[in-house]
Amino acid sequence: MSIVRRFPVGLYSGVLLLHVTAATAVFAEEHTDQAIFGFGGAMVDGDMAESTNPFGVGYENHPIFGIGYQFFPYSIGDLKFGLEAGLAGRFRGNTNAEIWGGVVGRYEGIEIANTIRIIPSFTFGISHVTETMEGREKKNEEERNGDASTLFYLGPELSFSTVSRPELEVFWRLHHRSGAWGTLGDMHGGSNANVIGVRYNF
Repeated sequence: MSIVRRFPVGLYSGVLLLHVTAATAVFAEEHTDQAIFGFGGAMVDGDMAESTNPFGVGYENHPIFGIGYQFFPYSIGDLKFGLEAGLAGRFRGNTNAEIWGGVVGRYEGIEIANTIRIIPSFTFGISHVTETMEGREKKNEEERNGDASTLFYLGPELSFSTVSRPELEVFWRLHHRSGAWGTLGDMHGGSNANVIGVRYNF
């Protein structure tokens, strides 16, 4: 199936997930929280499972830098649900750009000794790149005879802040692109990057 036919599948999946999230939060208190963030890191030569160990995976010579925006209109207790959009540059070799957007959920109920906050979160959406990156992403594309330009985006993340300054966070994120077993672009794996960033909540 061509990428033109597969793209709506991913888009509809994201829209459906957003509707489910909104329906789940229909009885929740409505309020508006926003955040901006920036990050830097490197693309890795490993699959998603291997990349979750940032100290045990091989890194490619492809740095990545990005910025993003988050909007959280719904919450259920310590759970928050919203949307995310981001833009990144992937450098060295065939430098190219990435844009992504999706739904995001985060849990803000973990505190240690009334001092440190630990906030796990997860983003799911669609990612588009202007050019397939040399290295693992290009190799995966060639092995599948696929198209890695538009893939699913997954962003599991751990953020940290102090209780006294909850608006300022540092975070680690696995920046993952995947075709989800051939659903988009006839691709299975795509690419991964380990990134570290700073977020400001307002």
